[in-house]
Amino acid sequence: MKYVIGIDSGGTHYRVMACDLLGNRLGSYTGEPANHYSLPPKEQIERINRSIDRCLAQFAGSRADACSIVCGTTGLDSDEDGRLLHRVYSGLAGFTCPVQVLNDAELAHYTVTGGEGVLVISGTGSIAFGKNRAGQTARTGGWMFTILGDEGSGTWVSRAALHQTARYLDGAAPAGPMVAGICEQLHIAARDDLNRIASRAGTPPWHLPPLGKLVDEAAAQGDEAARAILAKAASLVFSIVEDLAAVLNLEATEPDFKLGVWGSTLLHSAPMLEHFRALAARRYPQAVICLPQRTALEGAADLALKVVCAARH
Repeated sequence: MKYVIGIDSGGTHYRVMACDLLGNRLGSYTGEPANHYSLPPKEQIERINRSIDRCLAQFAGSRADACSIVCGTTGLDSDEDGRLLHRVYSGLAGFTCPVQVLNDAELAHYTVTGGEGVLVISGTGSIAFGKNRAGQTARTGGWMFTILGDEGSGTWVSRAALHQTARYLDGAAPAGPMVAGICEQLHIAARDDLNRIASRAGTPPWHLPPLGKLVDEAAAQGDEAARAILAKAASLVFSIVEDLAAVLNLEATEPDFKLGVWGSTLLHSAPMLEHFRALAARRYPQAVICLPQRTALEGAADLALKVVCAARH
């Protein structure tokens, strides 16, 4: 049976889906992350092969019958990354079909907006990607947190929450629901406890504890420090949008444009999304906010089908 493969390779999961040439799902699998920046090449390829094979096993798919592979991946930040990842995927044993590897922000942009306007992501990290009506594309953000990148992301929110915890340990801030919850969850009773966590989180692979849900819960309880963190996160994410809109000259050239939103940190935090919407409404009243109606994995499979369709014509 002929089929296509869509892949969503993120920092936390590696998702694979196979569809027949009519778009019907044949199998899917979620495995361990398989990113080139955090794994030795051999282990990366082993994880990729394992996840793909477990997907194909669900419908007895043969690698020789694949017609197209599209992978949206985190960590594709340079031409060198692109060449490396294309070599990895085009070199997978048994596949002879066309392979396309693109940045996960570009995949999300297509998935949410259909490939028009701007898409901003705030998940584990943060980045924006866009395309204006003249066909120019650009991206902003996506830099490592060690140079103050990933602004407004889940990692930024966690760092800000830990910073507030440090202020509490200094005696400079009250505990409040957020800090109390962090101290309980991470077993923090003194400065040394927080320093041990910070030391582990500061060296690759980073082990920063995900605290976004706890911050959201504390904000819902009226914790002012938690509310301030989420408001600041929203403004930082929006600053990436402003940078991208300036690069693409959207204000001067387009009376309206799509503004897509993606990523669990922004989408799953009601206070943060509310702040973001308010900033967008004031700064870009012509923008049409677009929320996801399908997953990145579905978007990757759809792009893979388009490759097959284009080849037929």
